[in-house]
Parts: sequence; structure tokens; C-alpha cells
Amino acid sequence: MVRQKKGVKPIVSNEVDVLAGQIGNFIEYWGFRKIEGRLWTYIFLSNLPLKADELMAHTKISKAMFSLAVNELLKYDVIEKAFPLRERGQAYRPNLNVMEVINNVFKAREKRMIVKIESSYQSVKKNKGTTKGENLNQERLLFLGEMIFSANLLLESLVAMQPIDGSLFKLIQQAPEIAEVKSPL
Repeated sequence: MVRQKKGVKPIVSNEVDVLAGQIGNFIEYWGFRKIEGRLWTYIFLSNLPLKADELMAHTKISKAMFSLAVNELLKYDVIEKAFPLRERGQAYRPNLNVMEVINNVFKAREKRMIVKIESSYQSVKKNKGTTKGENLNQERLLFLGEMIFSANLLLESLVAMQPIDGSLFKLIQQAPEIAEVKSPL
């Protein structure tokens, strides 16, 4: 862990730290690291790009851990590099195009996973699941293939979606009784 540098003020309140931790937990559930969710939250909620040294000091993580986390966020275009004019040091800002971010993750991660699953499935199907004394239910094996196909089709549909402009969310907030869902905002 890194000690807080003298003269570096906390970038957020304790309440935002709690929120960032909860978002970190959620992100961790989806296969990312908790620190990536925390860093993204701080960057996303900030009015100005946040500098690397501010983020490291606030999160008390090492430069190596910070570098790994930021590179992962940059890889999926979740955040972008911002170059401050007056100050030295790298700063980061959020990518506000949520659909682009989601599509990047789907394309880079989930699509690769489905391709690997499909390949493994085809190997099992080719051998009819009977190698080395295995006795697999052939009907369920075919059903599993259908589920894999459906998952791939759903993923392709999600990636092909047009960007959401936010008007649906505004409509729901204005008339929650229509959507039968009360907005927490």
C-alpha cells in the first residue's frame, strides 16, 4: 500500500467511497477487479479529469496495481486519457458513451468466451461424449448446444444494438407509474 502524499487532498467524501466500494463489488461479480470499479467510480463522478497520483493516494494502492487497473479500464475504453494543460502527470476522464463501453466489453470478453465454449462443445459433440467411459445424456448434450447457440445469438444482438440516448431513462423518471417502476433517482 502507498501512503497518502502530503498536500494531496481527499478527492471524495466517505459516502462516495462507500458507493465506489459497492460498485467495485458489482464489477467484481462480472469478472473485473474491485479496484477497477472503484477507480472508474471516482473518475466517472469527477467534474474534472483525475490525475494518477490523486487516484493512487486516495485508493492507497501501489503504482503497479494502479497501472494494471487503469490499463484494464483503458483496454475496454471505459476511461480515456486526458492531458491537463497546466499540470504535469497523466489524468483520466470517463467514456460517457455507455453503449460503446458495454459493446467493447461484450466484443472483447464475452465473445471470446462463447467462441471457446463453442469449440469445446464441438469437440465433445464430435466424440459423442463417449470417450474414456463417459456416458453422457445425448439429448442434454444437444440441448446444451442449443443453449450455446442462443447465448451467441443474444450476444450478437446486444452488440448490434443502436446506442441508447438516455431518453427512455428520462421518460421513466418523469412518469414512473407508466413504466410501473419507480426510479431510485
